[in-house]
Amino acid sequence: MEPLISSIEDIGYIDEENLFGAPYDFRYGLNSSVGSKFLKDLKTLIENAYFSNGEVPTILISHSLGGLWVLRLLCQNPMSWRQKYVKHFIALSAPWGGTVQELITFASGYTLGVPLVDPLLVRGEQRSSESNMWLLPSPRIFGHRSLVITPNKTYSAKNMPQFLEDIGFSQGVEPYIKRVLPITGELPAPGVPVTCLIGSGIETPETLFYERSEFDTQPAVVNGDGDGTVNMVSLLAAFEEWSSVEEQVVKVVKFPGVSHTSILKVDESLRKIVSEISRINSLSLSSVIRFGRA
Repeated sequence: MEPLISSIEDIGYIDEENLFGAPYDFRYGLNSSVGSKFLKDLKTLIENAYFSNGEVPTILISHSLGGLWVLRLLCQNPMSWRQKYVKHFIALSAPWGGTVQELITFASGYTLGVPLVDPLLVRGEQRSSESNMWLLPSPRIFGHRSLVITPNKTYSAKNMPQFLEDIGFSQGVEPYIKRVLPITGELPAPGVPVTCLIGSGIETPETLFYERSEFDTQPAVVNGDGDGTVNMVSLLAAFEEWSSVEEQVVKVVKFPGVSHTSILKVDESLRKIVSEISRINSLSLSSVIRFGRA
C-alpha cells in the first residue's frame, strides 16, 4: 500500500487529517462479530472524516476483498446516508464474484508461491479463514461453467456444497449455505458512483483438472484471462450487473499486464488512481479512506 499512500499524499492529502486507513483481519468473515464490529467502525470513520473536513463527502478506495466490504457497508445503510457521506467508490482488483483460485485453496491448499511449503500443511488453516469461503466462485457470476473436473464428477459454482463435501470439508457446507450464499447470490448496486480499476491479460486459473477423485494433490490448471488471482468474469461483474441500473454510474479501467497486487504500485495504475481522485475533487474536495488487509 505504501506506493499508493505516497501517491495520494503527493497531491496534498495528509494522513489522519483527510487521508485515513481501515485495515481488516481477513481471517474473519462478514457474519462474525469481528466483521460486524469492523463495519460499524468503518461507518463511524467515514462520518468522522466527513464532519472533520467541513462536511465534505468521502472517496472510498478499496483493494481486493476490501471492495466487497465496502459494498456491504454501503448497501446496509440507507440511500440517504450513502449520498450524504460518500462521493465516490474506487475499487481496485475487486473479486465481485469470487475466484477459481479459491477452489484450489479449499481442495488442495495453496502456498501463495512460497517454496518448500507443503500445501496440505496450510490447507486446514486456510479452510478456517471465514473470508476465504466468501471468495468461492459465486453461482450468480460463474453460473454453470465447469470449474473443477475429476474422472467421476464435474463441479460448477452451482454445486459448491457438493464440492465442499467431496473434498472432505463437510463442516463447511452449512456455513456456506446459510451465511455465504445469501451474500454471494446477489450483487446490489451501491447507489454511489463507482470506478473499477482492474488488471488484465495475466494467466489466471479458470478450470482445474484432478486425475483422481481425491484432492490431496495439486490439480492441472487451465488458465484464462484475469489479473493472476481474480478471473475476468469476476472483475467485470459489477459493471455487467450495474451498468443497466438507473442512476447508477459505473465504469471500468483496464491495465493490461498488471497483476492483482501490482496495481497498488505500478506507475500506470497509480497515475490513474490519482487522476480519478483529482477528477472527483474538481467538483468538491473529499477525504480519502483506504480499505485493505491488515
